[in-house]
Amino acid sequence: MAAYTIRLICTMITCIPIYVLARIILLRHRARRLGAKAGVKKVKLEFNKLRELCLGLFVIFMIALFVFVWQGTLRPPMEAFRFARFRIRTGDGINFVPFRTVLDYYYTFGVRGDLFGVNILGNVLIFVPWGFGLLLLWKKNRNLLRLAAFSLGLPIFVEAVQLFIGRSVDIDDILLNFLGGMLGGLLYFLLAKIFPKLKTIVL
Repeated sequence: MAAYTIRLICTMITCIPIYVLARIILLRHRARRLGAKAGVKKVKLEFNKLRELCLGLFVIFMIALFVFVWQGTLRPPMEAFRFARFRIRTGDGINFVPFRTVLDYYYTFGVRGDLFGVNILGNVLIFVPWGFGLLLLWKKNRNLLRLAAFSLGLPIFVEAVQLFIGRSVDIDDILLNFLGGMLGGLLYFLLAKIFPKLKTIVL
C-alpha cells in the first residue's frame, strides 16, 4: 500500500503548480467581473487563507485521485463504446455480485495480505477525503442524504469510466468507495464538535 500512497502523493505534488496558476487566473477574472459591475477596474477580494488551503488540498487530491483510478487504455469514442458493450455482453473484467471480490481477497490473502490492504482497505480510505471535503467546504452538503448521494454517485461515475478504458468494474469497489465517503463525512462531524472553527470553512 505504501507504493500506491507514494504515487498518489507524487501526483498531488505535480498538480500543485497547475492548481495554483488556475486559481490565480480564476480569482483575477472574478475581481475584474465584480469591478465591472461596480464601475471600477477591479475590486479587491477578501481571502480566508485557511479556506483557500483546504479548497486547494481538496481539489488537488481529487485531481490526483482521478488520474490514479483512470489509468487505462484510451480509445477513440466509437471504439471505446464498442469495447464497453463487448465487456458488458461477455462480463469481461466485470463483477456485479456484491462482496464476491472482498471475500475472494479475504480467503486468499487474509486481512494481513498486501493485496487485501490495497484492494479492500485502500478502496475505503482513498474516498474518505471526498466525504470529508464535501462537508467541510460546502455547508449545504452537511446532511446525511446529500452525503450519501455524493458518496455513491462518484464511485458509480468512476466505475462507469473504467468500463471504457479497460479497468476492472466491480460493485465491491463502489460499495467500499461509498463506505469511505460516508466515513469521511462522519469524521467531519466528529472533528467539527472538537474544533468548531471547521464549521466556518465554507465556500
